Amino acid sequence: MEQAINMDRHQSDQAPHTGAKISNKNPITQQEKTKLLDTNEYIENIPKKDTDTFDSDEIQGRLIKGRYKVETLIGHGGMCDVYRAKDLLLEAAGVKSPFVALKVLQKEYMNQSGAAKILIKEAQKTQQLSHPNIIRVYDFGGDKHAHFLVMEWLDGETLEEVIQRSRPNGLSYDKAMRLLDQVISALRYAHEQGVVHADLKPSNIILTRDGRIKLFDFGVSRALNLNADYYAAETRDETNALSGYTPTYASPDLLKGREPEIKDDIFAFSCIAYELLTSQHPFERKPADIAEKNQLKALKPTNISKTNWRILQSGLAFQSEQRISNFTEMTERLNKRYWPLFATGAATVCIAALIGYGFMMKEERLRHLSAQLEILQSDITANQQLVALPSNKLLEILPVIPQGQQLLISGLLHDKREQILNIYQNKINALLTNRTERYPDYYAIEKEIIAAQSLYPDSLTLNAMSERIANSWTSTIDILVQRINVLLEKGDYQHHESGNDVYQLLGELQQLKSGYTFKPTAKSEEIFTTSLSSATSDLDVAKLQPLLEVGELFFLNTLKLESFASYDQNFKQSVHDMVQYQHQIEQGQTPSFPYQAARTLYESKISAFESLIKQSTTIEQLDNVGGDINLLAQALPDDFIPLNQLRLSMASRYLTFSDQLLKSGKPRTASTVMNKANNLFALVESNRANL
Repeated sequence: MEQAINMDRHQSDQAPHTGAKISNKNPITQQEKTKLLDTNEYIENIPKKDTDTFDSDEIQGRLIKGRYKVETLIGHGGMCDVYRAKDLLLEAAGVKSPFVALKVLQKEYMNQSGAAKILIKEAQKTQQLSHPNIIRVYDFGGDKHAHFLVMEWLDGETLEEVIQRSRPNGLSYDKAMRLLDQVISALRYAHEQGVVHADLKPSNIILTRDGRIKLFDFGVSRALNLNADYYAAETRDETNALSGYTPTYASPDLLKGREPEIKDDIFAFSCIAYELLTSQHPFERKPADIAEKNQLKALKPTNISKTNWRILQSGLAFQSEQRISNFTEMTERLNKRYWPLFATGAATVCIAALIGYGFMMKEERLRHLSAQLEILQSDITANQQLVALPSNKLLEILPVIPQGQQLLISGLLHDKREQILNIYQNKINALLTNRTERYPDYYAIEKEIIAAQSLYPDSLTLNAMSERIANSWTSTIDILVQRINVLLEKGDYQHHESGNDVYQLLGELQQLKSGYTFKPTAKSEEIFTTSLSSATSDLDVAKLQPLLEVGELFFLNTLKLESFASYDQNFKQSVHDMVQYQHQIEQGQTPSFPYQAARTLYESKISAFESLIKQSTTIEQLDNVGGDINLLAQALPDDFIPLNQLRLSMASRYLTFSDQLLKSGKPRTASTVMNKANNLFALVESNRANL
């Protein structure tokens, strides 16, 4: 089964209290101080709270840092999840297996800057350790979506899985020692560098398919312990969230909160060794302090000699002063052989043991040097490939080159400065001379200039070009605004087939400058107001339709027209329907009259006529109103109900005048007025009959 550091499926990384420094060893050099300062500066720049983070499902398929494409989730932990990811830079370089393991801070810890610091410090400390049995950390970083570190992809299984497969009898002593010797080699090297793992457990150790042991989770012990309560969260395993250590493998001193030391790694190692030999935990998986209190004692495995069992027992001692002090001593004692004390045989055995130990030490050193050489050769090859790339290809992969290679990047940019600037110049010229559009794509040009300036911020050529483009952009906008106002001041609100109209020009303006707010001139506003008022009064729908469209586009935010609010969507739709009707009539068609649209459009005019009828105090005034109604009727069908209601109101008013004339002793005039009323009644009845 493939898995890369499939850590924490059973044990949490919330408490990998690893990488504690050993006091009074390896004092920090000036170079290391500088590196530490750089790391702290990076940590301080970690993005603060941001809700736009990824869940485990959301992050799959995402591209991290423009380079690592996340594929599948392969492990969980208290604070982190682990994914298999594809390194696109390695893939582009033709590497056969371009996979890496991505350790990503979980969503609930994204807004806690201290948690990100823990992850970054882990990466820093692990990168300091270069050993064939310690996992390699290639990169680390963070943005508003994720904090992560990038590790080598391993094909194998954890020692926890090895232990489960070996049940119920465990591994033979020789098989177990082939694995344990590699664990010892890695831990002894780490101790020589001044680092204690302090959270050693079977799930933190990988056995690859080629039989190589790999340790991981170095780097965060003291930091996590100090913040354990602050970052306490529901864990998925047996990690103690208060102490920060995995109780099953932590020594009593660690569980008491004391500073990690080499003997704590020896205790954890001895527990793991016992499990490999027996497939059982030496203290029934109880924490060491409880096991000591209950006076639990580990039984001797059947597959180990009494001498070696005494050595392993020493590693399992609850009291640190009774425990073996270092792995060099443990290695010597585990590999020591006792033979019958015959003089010649003893001498021969001693010489053979010394030679064997010398070869073992030499082989370990060779493995270490071989791993370092492999890393160095890989880096040299990658750098040579970057140097040989043409300038255009270099620009393509520039975003995915690791941050640690800033010096190389700076050198490449300096060496290829002229060629790269020419590439950007050609791109900008192509955008400026593009004839498929009426105006250049200034946004695309601006993007290219910003990209070039990010590489060469000191370029006077780029700065001058940026200023010229900005001036050209502004001038083009001003020209379009002027052309629009010229048409508005002429009252030209029509659509033109040529496209040279206010609508086309406004679209071009908004495309040229997204979000630009057009402000018409005072003269444009005056002409529009007058035109709108006239067309509304005359109910000239042919003029009203473009006026309403222009009003929404150009004048809605500038004119304070109280009446404009009355032009609601229903009114605009009625204008549209009436215009369509007139257009069909002009084409010789016989469409149905839009009665509902007419009701909406003529509602205010009908209401005004009703008021005039009631307010008429003389027959002459009423006759004048009737004349205006007859003019209105020319645009309406005879069966238009509001028109006939006006006629009935007119007839009723004539009857009123007729009664008044009769009472005044003017029967002849009263009869004439009565005839007017009867004619209107007859007209209405005729129109109703035709319905």
